[in-house]
Amino acid sequence: GTSQIDMIIITFLMICLKCKLIIGSKKTIIRCEVNNMYDVIIIGGGASGLYCAAHIKNKKVLVIEKNKRLGMKVLASGSGQCNFTHGGYIRAFRDKYGDKKAFVKAALTAHDNKSVMRFFDDFGVPSIERADGKVFPSSLKASDVVDALIKACKGVSFRLEEAALQLDKEGAGYRVVTDRGSYYSEHLVIATGGKSYRTLGTTGDGYVFASHLGERVTDIRPGLTGVVLRTKNFVSIQGVSLENVKLALKRNHTSQSYCGSLLFTHFGLSGPVVINNSRFFESGDFLSLNFVDTDPIVLEKDLIDLINQHGDKPVSFFINKVTLPEKLKDVLFEEKELDRTLKLAELTKLKRKWIVDRLTNYTVEIDQLIGFNQAMVTVGGVNTNGINKKTMESLSNKGLYFIGEVMDVDGDTGGYNLQWAFSSGFAAAQNISCVGGRNEQQN
Repeated sequence: GTSQIDMIIITFLMICLKCKLIIGSKKTIIRCEVNNMYDVIIIGGGASGLYCAAHIKNKKVLVIEKNKRLGMKVLASGSGQCNFTHGGYIRAFRDKYGDKKAFVKAALTAHDNKSVMRFFDDFGVPSIERADGKVFPSSLKASDVVDALIKACKGVSFRLEEAALQLDKEGAGYRVVTDRGSYYSEHLVIATGGKSYRTLGTTGDGYVFASHLGERVTDIRPGLTGVVLRTKNFVSIQGVSLENVKLALKRNHTSQSYCGSLLFTHFGLSGPVVINNSRFFESGDFLSLNFVDTDPIVLEKDLIDLINQHGDKPVSFFINKVTLPEKLKDVLFEEKELDRTLKLAELTKLKRKWIVDRLTNYTVEIDQLIGFNQAMVTVGGVNTNGINKKTMESLSNKGLYFIGEVMDVDGDTGGYNLQWAFSSGFAAAQNISCVGGRNEQQN
């Protein structure tokens, strides 16, 4: 509970505010009004902030948003259609957040994908699930999702086009200074998002606020993004996509493999197998691509068998049997490197291995990741070691909460990041709504 000293401080502040007391020094003068006192202030009117506000009970809540509209990033998600969660069982979600499986488990379980779908259905937004598991509003309009979130925020106050400048711990609560005024609350929720899509307002403010309040912030980098390659070999086949490509990340004599759909772009590589694992990639890493989903030893044996049976056939006979787009095969087997009119029986052992290598171990070097302006999420953020995984409350600052992308949590594509925004926002709201939001023991 609140200590006697803290209660005295709060009472004093209330008296000062009622009297419009001006507290000043030679450098600063701060004027506070009684109507600037709130139980809860949420910095950020995006997915997590709105969902949190909608679920806080019996509290005076203020949402401060620097954009002129709420839910700007939600409106842009899924090309304006808003893939807001994923189908299936919630236990399958935990593996979609990199190494944060243990941290996200409690919040996802307490408020799962079915709970989110029921919430939106209750506010007039039924959902549809595609064959790939992605869940959208049946209207395929992101604006319907945002409208439902706003509609759910009954009694919540909003301050739009107002930027938070500084957050300070003051007495038993927190003082928020914006470019338009100063506010005070017992509970402070930072829901500012990450640093991706700066044009939508996510400029990394939350990391500055967290550091100022003594929280640890990990290094950040773009996530759910494509990679720029050192080679320009794929420029001619931009737009070509492949299913079930095996991709191996090679770094310092170690290798980690992934599998999924691949897209060739004008700058390099994209598609789910790249995007979902870009959190692990760095400049200078090597990616090995297996285009045919076949072990190289098996493929070489198949080639030798073909040579034994059809040695008088040209190399093009084998290439035609490879089920890949013709444009890609033209890149893999350029005329200057391979004479397709050569008889199969005339292939040297070295050239035979070269052909197999082009199909199963085509290696490229990463120049850089596509930057924050195009990345879907931010990798890194407020260190989760300092956050209660059940309540999202800081372990070192009572009454301070972090929700959504501002934390060092990032999910795969497919609705997992919005699900995390909703689940973490709900967890914070539940704790704030209960007996002053006492911080539970971390299990």
